[in-house]
Amino acid sequence: MSIILASYYFGVNRMPVFLITATDENDKRETHRVEAENSQDAYHDLESRGFSEIVLHTDDAAAATSSLFPNRAEIEELVSAADMVKFQSLSNFQLFLLSVGKGLWSIRLPLVILGVVLLYRWKFSIRLMIIDYGFLFLLFVPILISFWSVYFSTGQKYNKLMQSFAWARWQEVLKRVPALRGHVPEFELEARRAVALTALGDFDQGLAVIKPFEADPEIPRWMYLERLSELYEVVNDQDQVIECMRLAWEEAPGNPTVQMDYAYALLKYQQNLPLAQQLLTEAEQQHLDELLKMILYYFKGLLELNLGHCHVAKEQFLSSLSQLLPIAASQPLLQLFVDLNRAYLAIAHAELGEREQAQKLYKRVEPRLKALGSTSIMDRYAAAIA
Repeated sequence: MSIILASYYFGVNRMPVFLITATDENDKRETHRVEAENSQDAYHDLESRGFSEIVLHTDDAAAATSSLFPNRAEIEELVSAADMVKFQSLSNFQLFLLSVGKGLWSIRLPLVILGVVLLYRWKFSIRLMIIDYGFLFLLFVPILISFWSVYFSTGQKYNKLMQSFAWARWQEVLKRVPALRGHVPEFELEARRAVALTALGDFDQGLAVIKPFEADPEIPRWMYLERLSELYEVVNDQDQVIECMRLAWEEAPGNPTVQMDYAYALLKYQQNLPLAQQLLTEAEQQHLDELLKMILYYFKGLLELNLGHCHVAKEQFLSSLSQLLPIAASQPLLQLFVDLNRAYLAIAHAELGEREQAQKLYKRVEPRLKALGSTSIMDRYAAAIA
């Protein structure tokens, strides 16, 4: 799960930064950047200062990844914390429109002056001068800059990398990594490259790529172990996946992201369901960011499905989908979670004898399952629908 969340917020400080909206003692509600070791500390920091109605927008994995990016203090001056939160749920086109609007607003005074002059000359049939075309120039500059920044930026290159990753197009992943060096943290890129190499049959090389980060003091050990588990996952070494997650949990037992990731590993392989249930209960009792809350429904649905409570599972899957779909369009790894959710929902429908709904959903996600080589899910569906 952290592979999704880590891509959401590119930070500007070495200390993890959390985006949090809260109401102060004067009833003023704002979004803040809060530096803290973890999400729970960030929450309690605002709480101790008298803030209420606190909403977390960043989880520990995203914040830990943000601390790996170079210092870019100028971003704080250009982009508010509230805008950073807004960006997370926007499609590319919505982001383009927002960027254009902000660009035009920043030059509103010269635009108004030149516009009035241009209108005056046009109304009284006065010959236009070259300077009058400055209005059109100023009008189109923000549009061109916004179009370039949204559709051809480093962020888009990274988005394409994640699209390739989410569809298991491993050769594409390897080809896209070099263009992002120097812009995205090496750990993030090398972790993706290590998985691709492993999936292409070179486990030793994949391990050699990610292993040096084990001793990197800037990489939380729990995050390293979670990324290491992905190598074992693509070679279907279930025991090692769960062992990595267990060790990550021991490193950060109070981290809700790690708790949920460990539970998810157990649930995917249908192992130790009581422990998975305990982990999800513990995570739910903590302060979760908005995305984790949405994904928690999916994990609880998988738990109920494994326990044989298909009606309850179906409701949990649908709750997760209803919340994830509006924000998943421009997020490749969220789209992956949506499809996996749908796959398990199809199994729940099949177990309940709802064949038409099951077949419709499964047909929609089958290309993804085949691309990922998710034989356990495909076999489980086949058994349920038979």
